[in-house]
Amino acid sequence: MNIVSLTPTDCRLLDARFTEHGNSHRRMTSALTEAGANAARERLAALRAMEIRFSIDLASLSHRFAHRNDPGTHAIEQTVLAYVGQWRCSSDGREELWVLLDRVSEVRELMEEGEGQLAREPE
Repeated sequence: MNIVSLTPTDCRLLDARFTEHGNSHRRMTSALTEAGANAARERLAALRAMEIRFSIDLASLSHRFAHRNDPGTHAIEQTVLAYVGQWRCSSDGREELWVLLDRVSEVRELMEEGEGQLAREPE
């Protein structure tokens, strides 16, 4: 099983990209550069490289995961999020969000399988 492990700081950084910068890596990188936040900019670049490598939008997932227990979040979305990600304690006691990439792929395949699959019989 392939796993991406995100720290709470990673999740906050990705959530900020999603909510404050329209999920634009370029805009957030520019804002971090202007603010002189070099460590955050470098970490954001590393996270973006993981997104590209594994074809996953970690910012959207982090945002959705942060709001999974909000009253307006649909029960199906909560279930899917619980299936593809889980908070775990690392061996040194720190929390990590494990994104289970194999499960993300399964959900993606299920969604793509259902697209355009209307009944094909004539009326």
